This record gives sequence, C-alpha cells and structure tokens, in this order.
Amino acid sequence: MSNYWNSYPDFLHNSTAPLRQEFKLLAAHEGWGPKGSRFKKEWERCAGEEFSHHFGREESNLSGWQAMCAMVRLEEIPDSITQCRKMLREETWVNIYDLLDARRTGEPVKLHPSAAALRRYTKDTKKIFPKRAAKQNRFLKVLLIELL
Repeated sequence: MSNYWNSYPDFLHNSTAPLRQEFKLLAAHEGWGPKGSRFKKEWERCAGEEFSHHFGREESNLSGWQAMCAMVRLEEIPDSITQCRKMLREETWVNIYDLLDARRTGEPVKLHPSAAALRRYTKDTKKIFPKRAAKQNRFLKVLLIELL
C-alpha cells in the first residue's frame, strides 16, 4: 500500500479498486468537494504517489522501466533503460490512469494504436493525469503526450 493511503488510517482503502473511484470515496469520506482546492491538491498528490508506489521514482531503476514495459505487453522486455524509454515513448500509447488501474486491478491495460487515438480517448474520458504530479516523476514524463 502506498504511503498516500497510510495518511488516512480511518479510511478503508481497497488497493484493487480503480484509482479515481477509490480517491472519490476518500474525498467523500474526508468531505472534500470535487470543486475545492483541497480535492485538487490531494488528487495530484495521490496520483503521483500511487504511480511512484507501483513503478518507482528513480529514473535509474531498470526494474521500474521493465515493469512498465511488461504492463504494456511488449513482446520482448528491453534490458536497458534507454531501450525501455524508447519503446515506451515511440511505440506505446497508454493512458497513465489506465496503466495504474491495470496494476491495481490485475486487468490488462487498454492500449491505443496511435498518439491521436490516445489523445481522443484521454479527452473523451477526462482521464488527464495531473501535469504537476507527472513532472515530479521521471518515469511519467515518457508517457506524457500533448493534448492540444
């Protein structure tokens, strides 16, 4: 369980539930309105810490890169960080929330055939990962796309 959830010992956290669903339950439990600044601040913190919990924070951690490659079902998992980054940046189109939810739920991650398809999906579903949280984790940067 990530450190984020440990900050709320009175909340019964389900580590296998989709992240946004679980956070909304926490927000209701804590009385954070969805339009409030506390909600937004906590959501950014939760999303960033959840990603770090599952994949790490250190850019030099090969096992974190390989875990992401495995989650997106690459046929061959690269044996270098450079190759992992290249494959994730140039050949993989995945929504960050879907990646986290796949890790949490055990379901296969939804992949997209192109950046344009991922862009449409992300906008349509409003599954937009907080930019500030993404910039704090070097693993996440490789998965970011411009939404235009």
